[in-house]
Amino acid sequence: MGMTMPEVSVIIPAHNGARHLPATLQSLLGQTFDDFEVIVVDDGSTDDTPALVRQAGDRRIRLLSHERNLGADRARNTGICAASGSVLAFLDQDDLFHPDKLRAHVEFLRAHPDIGFTYNAHFDLHYSSDKIRGLWRPPRVLTLADLLLGFPIAPSDMVTTKRWASAIGMWPGFRGSEYVFLGRLWLAGCKFACIDRALNYRRYHSGRVYRDVAAYCASEIAAQQTVFADPRVPEDVRQLRDIAFANTNLVWAYHALAQNETALGQRLLHETMRLNPATVGNRGRTLLELLIDHSTADENLDHETLLARIFSQLPPDLAWLSERYPWAIAHGCLWRGARAVIWGQAEDGRRHFARAGALGAESDEPFIQRLTHELLSHEKEYGALAGETVRDALFPFLRQIGGAAAVRNLKGCYAINRAFASYRRQRYREVPALVLRAFANDPRYLLNRGAFSILLRSLTGTGRTDFRPESVPEGRLNHMPPPEGKRRTGPAGGRQ
Repeated sequence: MGMTMPEVSVIIPAHNGARHLPATLQSLLGQTFDDFEVIVVDDGSTDDTPALVRQAGDRRIRLLSHERNLGADRARNTGICAASGSVLAFLDQDDLFHPDKLRAHVEFLRAHPDIGFTYNAHFDLHYSSDKIRGLWRPPRVLTLADLLLGFPIAPSDMVTTKRWASAIGMWPGFRGSEYVFLGRLWLAGCKFACIDRALNYRRYHSGRVYRDVAAYCASEIAAQQTVFADPRVPEDVRQLRDIAFANTNLVWAYHALAQNETALGQRLLHETMRLNPATVGNRGRTLLELLIDHSTADENLDHETLLARIFSQLPPDLAWLSERYPWAIAHGCLWRGARAVIWGQAEDGRRHFARAGALGAESDEPFIQRLTHELLSHEKEYGALAGETVRDALFPFLRQIGGAAAVRNLKGCYAINRAFASYRRQRYREVPALVLRAFANDPRYLLNRGAFSILLRSLTGTGRTDFRPESVPEGRLNHMPPPEGKRRTGPAGGRQ
């Protein structure tokens, strides 16, 4: 009698992963779905990685080895070739799966046999810590443009079928390969679907230094270009190529400047501006927000020191941005404070908000919209009561910064966004109270035709699922984009 093949193969590329790999494997052994195998591909480790895998003591865990380090992509391909399961889940050696990760994806794929690729939201952990610092929720509907403008999902978010992974040639062996892997899946006709829950935890490491920023940047751009050059790419997507390349140059420009590689950082910034002049439009808001997001990502580092270093290296033609340096410092404190409060670090939040107030930080409209985006994402994961509790915990700090008006603005923005969310879910009874609450807190919503439309449709019973809230004027949309547009904080690629 032959052995029954597992339904899922979890593939872990591992290189000198002894520090975190035991926890990673434990997160698999605690799954609520148990019909799986784990294939750890030791990619030329020089530490105790192989021994730790052998000591895991579970027959479902298999160890394969490369004699030398070939990179995470080739390790994934080795795992794919050896996989017995019809479903493939990818997991980086230092990330963790939520206990429901495999069950949620398998049940969805069973119910939707036309879907070949699924992905989910994930928690971001504090650098070199197990505490949650954020929640990344990718677009529910991914387009090819999303995939090319900036990588919206990480390897540990991904699940696909072995049939599709094999059909498109598996993972290319170079940095930025996610662009090519998913681009090929998309262009080959694979259907994507989002499981809108945070089902894994992504770990980051403090003080990381990139050995060859120029090569990393060039490799990612080459990966993007590989997809853009495919004749199957629609013309409207092809027209976004320069913006996509600009996004990549901008991220790596930050890393170059953060590492005091001044000439390279300036060159990448100039290339960014050449490809997409809008990067420095609106008084440099896009550029400044990226600098703030990256400099505040690692709680172990002082963002004021990082920003001082970067501003001191800006090219002469961007010297005018220096007048925005105090704003950037203050805004960084403001966001660090909000993030700390949302994720239960009240003392850190108090400290950051106090510093923001001392620096004259302002609770402006983009900040309120971003804060609302984070609160709604938190609410989606933990429920309405939890979302409102966190929102209310922010009110005293917002009053310190912007007075009662800042609190009213957040209440209004939060209410109108919840109203649109309820309308989309056809929970029409909830809509009128939420819209009226938004009107009461922020009378500007009285000029919002989209808000009036969903209010009247909900009251009259003429709600339509095909109604598009995108008709709401920009700036008051129900959906706020992540702070870097479609680009995740940090470069693309698995960590190895």
